[in-house]
Amino acid sequence: MKIGSLCTGYGGLDLAVEEHFNAETVWCAEFDKYASKVIEAHFDIPNYGDIKAIDWDEVEPIEILTAGYPCQPFSNAGSRKGATDERHIWPYVLKAASVLRPKYIILENVRGHLTLGFKEVLADLTSIGYDAKWQLVRASDVGAPHQRARLFVLAYPNGEGPQGKSQERHTVTKCSTFDSSSKCESYDGEMPRLGQRFTPRSHMHLQDVPATLDKGRVSAKFVEYMMGLIPGWVTDVDISWTQQIKILGNGVVPQQAKYALELLTSDWDTNE
Repeated sequence: MKIGSLCTGYGGLDLAVEEHFNAETVWCAEFDKYASKVIEAHFDIPNYGDIKAIDWDEVEPIEILTAGYPCQPFSNAGSRKGATDERHIWPYVLKAASVLRPKYIILENVRGHLTLGFKEVLADLTSIGYDAKWQLVRASDVGAPHQRARLFVLAYPNGEGPQGKSQERHTVTKCSTFDSSSKCESYDGEMPRLGQRFTPRSHMHLQDVPATLDKGRVSAKFVEYMMGLIPGWVTDVDISWTQQIKILGNGVVPQQAKYALELLTSDWDTNE
């Protein structure tokens, strides 16, 4: 299957989708010029840039549309302006989905989105004929040394779930709570590797942990390690420390996204 990627960042969500669906990313739309350099270093694909300016009738058809659209409008760490935030670009993601009509739409955002803007996202998906399942997963659920809870959404054409099953919109209960009594199904403390893009050193427990500080400031290599990436995925790209930290901070742990997809499709045959 072919993937079209919106708001790609360093490609963490797409690495997980490629692995889970045995798919290939064939184009992206990433506006940030520094993140675009990271994508260019690892994906040999066209980058259409600003999703606000794309004619979706002119892009290559795809079966999977991914979008890790900006979290700042919904994050508890910000002012939570929601739809009034200038960085709110969900309507443009929706426009792309309505024209491209993919088999799957896969979205990622912060936990705070559940309480701000998410019901509108579900209503919008319904308006273009899609049902959805969603899941909260922590990075720590796959062995990362931090929580970084994220919301993952899998949408599909109304009533047309895989195997012809009638799928109701619902939330998966596994890993949906975040207190000490949570009984999540998780990996056993070891960050698994993903696909051919990653060497065995992408197992976090096999990596040497980078120094946390570099010249008195947080080490980008340490943050890269914390995000489950192989050494150099972002830090070997010729961009400033400031931009490396920004890109890593806005990204998703690929193994975390892969685990979310496993939970969301546990009763499906996604190879149909």
